[in-house]
Amino acid sequence: MRFKTTFFITFFFCLFITFGQQKISGRVIGEDLEIGMGIKIFDNDTTEIGKTDFNGYFDIELQKNYEKIIFGGLGYEWTKIKLPVNCKNLEIILLNEVLYHYKSNRKIDRLRKKRFRKIPELHLQAYNQGLFKTEKPCLNQEFEPKQPDLDRIRLELKEFRKVNKNDFNELNIGDVIKIPFGIDTSENENEVRTYYSPCENCTEEDYDFVIDCEVIKKYKRKLTLELIITKMKNYDFLKYRGKIIKINSSFKYEMKYYEVIIE
Repeated sequence: MRFKTTFFITFFFCLFITFGQQKISGRVIGEDLEIGMGIKIFDNDTTEIGKTDFNGYFDIELQKNYEKIIFGGLGYEWTKIKLPVNCKNLEIILLNEVLYHYKSNRKIDRLRKKRFRKIPELHLQAYNQGLFKTEKPCLNQEFEPKQPDLDRIRLELKEFRKVNKNDFNELNIGDVIKIPFGIDTSENENEVRTYYSPCENCTEEDYDFVIDCEVIKKYKRKLTLELIITKMKNYDFLKYRGKIIKINSSFKYEMKYYEVIIE
């Protein structure tokens, strides 16, 4: 009796798994018609469920209640795809991740949308070159503006820059601060290789190496501090921007761009 019960439970479980899933396959390329290899595929909860092979192809199994999946890879924008009902072969073109310097968030989205509108034309080119099997995609890629996220980041950075400037203004001559550095110790060079960006709520414990310095001058341009080293553990000297610095040496440091630990 127990055997029959176990058998039926297993049987119905297998039926549930079989009929509760859908198989999706396809290919991913970039907007320059290059093969999208190693592109990761995520579900709605951003759990990785697959990856494209060296030729950009993928095969995945999904629960039938999945409506969207996400494609993302190094050098490409993350793209959400709404799964069509009668389309089991997804042919997808990912936009390249492009950095737009000195442009407003609205302008950035306009430029992105201009590139996005070329996807149907690129799909046809991919078909003519044998990269895709169909002349037209059986899915609709939806354009997602980045402006809300970019605006939020811009406001956060603006607020942080304000805090950083206030910290600079509140520093007085004679105050002691800590500066974190990344040091290249190969061949006993002791050269400063890494400068850390300003970090909110970071402490000395977050860095491998810090030096203690006293503020001796302040310059408003780039929130520059002129510092004299008062304590430096583990090293007798450091190479900093082409000069040797050690205890009682002075150097300039731009607080606008780099981290300062104020206790």
